Amino acid sequence: MLNIRHAAEGETRDRTGEPIFEGTVHARPYIEPGESEHLTAAVVHFSPGARTRTHRHTSDQLLIVTSGIGKVGDADGEYVVASGDSVLIPAGHDHWHGAGDTGSPMSHITVQQAGSQTTVLDD
Repeated sequence: MLNIRHAAEGETRDRTGEPIFEGTVHARPYIEPGESEHLTAAVVHFSPGARTRTHRHTSDQLLIVTSGIGKVGDADGEYVVASGDSVLIPAGHDHWHGAGDTGSPMSHITVQQAGSQTTVLDD
């Protein structure tokens, strides 16, 4: 059976204040945990200045930037990303992402393996 979720459906959740986030962040799931045996997916909206703390996942993570300008970073540096760009982050790789100090909001779709665990690290 197909699971179609129209853009007007679904609840956008305020994720501000969660341990992984700095700044104002909202997310809307595309694939809720338990809806797929293999995948989870959501669109995440970062206000200017907002980002994740450094973290890692137990599965690969795909980010697809859908609007704005943002940054992704790891131990090797910081990289500017914009609408249409994608980032593949390997499992176990310490990283962060969000609008950062670009002065712009940024939204991305995140896709991961169902059941992936996230560990937030001290910045």
